[in-house]
Amino acid sequence: MRVRIVDAAAAFLLAAITAVPVAASGAMDDIDCSSSSFEFAGAGYHVDCQRSVDQVRSGGSTGASEIDVMTISGDDPRMFMTVVGVRVAAPRLYLVRQNLGQNFRETFNDIKAEDWKGIGNKNGYDTAEFTAVISGLPSSCVAIQRYLNPAWGGFKRRIIGMGCSPTSRESVYSAIAKLAAPGD
Repeated sequence: MRVRIVDAAAAFLLAAITAVPVAASGAMDDIDCSSSSFEFAGAGYHVDCQRSVDQVRSGGSTGASEIDVMTISGDDPRMFMTVVGVRVAAPRLYLVRQNLGQNFRETFNDIKAEDWKGIGNKNGYDTAEFTAVISGLPSSCVAIQRYLNPAWGGFKRRIIGMGCSPTSRESVYSAIAKLAAPGD
């Protein structure tokens, strides 16, 4: 029985790695989390950070986009959270606001969210709760989103993330409380 628990925990933590969004799944480089746009202050968690910097072009405008991904996982309680920061550094390019559900489906397209329930603004994030099967385990999950740096009818930065636990959604909310993201 002990081996099954360890195997289930390893499979669940593997989900944290595979939950890195499609938009950031290209040329991601591992970075020291202290150089990330995120900070996480929580003992007993494993934290990994990655970054991708690419050129963006639309119409006659060009610039850079930077995507930071922080993946947080914990064994006690068992949970994972993936948070993505997208920043556009171009004078006439910006992000258009979309609702959390739409951005979640585009960003985390491998996660089949069931029982989606919008919560509204919680701790400065647009928040929704849902359930999903992660690595074969029924899990309680939370999605978060925040737009920052308004410009020309859009935004220069967006934070989006999701976290899941097979035991309790409260462990995800606890991890979110330890996260310092732009706008905090």
